Amino acid sequence: MVEYYSTNNANIYRSSHQLAKRATEKWIEAHKIVADFLNASSYEEIIFTRNSTEGLNLFVSTFGKANLTEEDTVIITEMEHHSNIVPWQILQKEIGFNLEYIPVTDNYELDIDWLKNRLDSLGEKVKIVSLLHVSNVLGTVNDIKKITELVHEVGAVVLVDAAQSVARLPIDVKDIGCDALVFSGHKIYGPTGIGVLYVKRDILEKMQPYMAGGEMIKEVYKDRFTLNELPWRFEAGTPDIADGIVLGTTLDWFKTTVEDIGGYEELINHERELIERFLEQFEGLEWFKLFGKADRVGAIAFNLEGFSFSGCKEGTVESNNQGKEILDFISSQGLCIRDGFHCAQPLHEKFKKGPTMRVSLGIYTDEKDIDKAARIIKQGVLRFM
Repeated sequence: MVEYYSTNNANIYRSSHQLAKRATEKWIEAHKIVADFLNASSYEEIIFTRNSTEGLNLFVSTFGKANLTEEDTVIITEMEHHSNIVPWQILQKEIGFNLEYIPVTDNYELDIDWLKNRLDSLGEKVKIVSLLHVSNVLGTVNDIKKITELVHEVGAVVLVDAAQSVARLPIDVKDIGCDALVFSGHKIYGPTGIGVLYVKRDILEKMQPYMAGGEMIKEVYKDRFTLNELPWRFEAGTPDIADGIVLGTTLDWFKTTVEDIGGYEELINHERELIERFLEQFEGLEWFKLFGKADRVGAIAFNLEGFSFSGCKEGTVESNNQGKEILDFISSQGLCIRDGFHCAQPLHEKFKKGPTMRVSLGIYTDEKDIDKAARIIKQGVLRFM
């Protein structure tokens, strides 16, 4: 980032001078790195956005709006992040299509039999299935490849939210077979404010631009305009050039790091061993209530019996003073825990869970971190019980 602002600080595609040329080359190269990371067919299938949320909204507002009627059905899941619920609800109010949710079973997995039955019943009326790869609350890993195969049998399109999986599972869009996929840079140790929307070229070519302005056009006249090539027609205006370039650098670093530690299998095993180690330290403690099953990745959500929490948006849910005091104590000890619905309120309501606490793991998390986290949580509970 410092290098860009120090030596290549110019707008892309705007000038023939050397700074602009270097910035443009680095911007294109970053798209190529992302395409390679996802095993996309070309960098032309890669659109840079601000985050996963913008990528989801872009797809909903372009492909969704152009291809849905009131007779159609969009299917999402009960474990979705709000960013994959609310955009569909907004578009539903405008068009009137049916919005259905794949249920989450008592074992905290998606009910695939329900999906099969709905696909058999509705057939081609199902136009889009949009779902997350990994739950940011339950840590459940959904079988995207299997789901995509089922959905494609009725000719529907699959959109995947890979925000939680991009930093812990291998993502090969050709193997998965999805039609579109989003992720955020900060979820894979990159900067905030940069994200990716991947869309298969044959679908992308039919989509209309999300925004209009500079760079998304080739020519403009008083009575008409012509669109630019892919993917630039979806990147109107001056983008976050520095963070886009850094995202490419980040993915190169992450790919090399995973290879150095022995591959994704080692990364996944390491994370699952840490989760198991964490949960073992609460065995027999009735006040610790895990939300979800033990076999999970990424995040550990739980409740502390006898304590309640207001969540990340204060005022929406009441909490007792002791809950606040536990959180203040935990924070004072250097442990970062998020409390709230984690932008997955429908999931919490289904299982009648109030705001939960969540510990998240990273590639840098080790056994000392896990042991310290468990110790601090126990100290907090004993302090205010």
